[in-house]
Amino acid sequence: MKTVLLSVIIWAFTAVSNPAGASGLAMPSQWGMHPYIAAAVTFTAPSETVIKNDEQPLAIVRRFRPTVNVRESAAQQWVEARVAQPLFHSDTLRTEQDGYAVVQMVDNSLIRVRPNSMLIIRGDVNERGGVNSRIDVERGGLNLQVSGRNSEYEVGTQTAVAAVKGTRFSVTLNSDGTTTIVCFTGALDVIARESGRSVELRGGRRALVNSSGQAVQTERVSRREMRRLEAEEVQLEEASVPDVLRIRLQNSDGDIREIEIPYFRNEKP
Repeated sequence: MKTVLLSVIIWAFTAVSNPAGASGLAMPSQWGMHPYIAAAVTFTAPSETVIKNDEQPLAIVRRFRPTVNVRESAAQQWVEARVAQPLFHSDTLRTEQDGYAVVQMVDNSLIRVRPNSMLIIRGDVNERGGVNSRIDVERGGLNLQVSGRNSEYEVGTQTAVAAVKGTRFSVTLNSDGTTTIVCFTGALDVIARESGRSVELRGGRRALVNSSGQAVQTERVSRREMRRLEAEEVQLEEASVPDVLRIRLQNSDGDIREIEIPYFRNEKP
């Protein structure tokens, strides 16, 4: 393992260049890092980001609030999550009752992990720059917004699998072992794990898979309930307040340009 001092900056540009709420400013190729920025970054940003050998991360922990923990694939112990922490194949992320996390995949897809949830991220980065990923929900639920055109995602629970290429939806593993999947936009295939029965789920509908993984049925979600579900997600988002990382860039002519990158610390209540 090795520590990469500037990996926070590298990941920050990847993480915030496209998503809503970011500055949207890309770094032109002729601009370089200002010679004095290293000290500012060390002071403002998290002190350490660890990269395991030359393995390419699948995602980073973009923001979160307590309590969120991560367990590396080969580790036995849980550690507290860090801002801009990379996640690799088979790493596990866990939120407690007061926890919430936004995980950003390398293709800019966003996973919003709800309180009291646990998931395992598996997969790899394909040759087209997309992600082939399987996310296993061991507890609780998540919302996934797929952005990568060259990416393929599966989200699985003990009873169901949702296969998608581009959509926004939520998956919940209920306490009775059933699985609820709500499609907000786009379409996805929902498969009952044991029977193999499959249905296409489109925006505004919900799929229910029973606890044995045999049966799957769909129903329409009312507009009122859909608004409620989306409002719950907004409330979780607003509970985390961003800090701002300011980076000064200098080109070969000596011109200086400053950009702002929002990022999120672990907040104690």
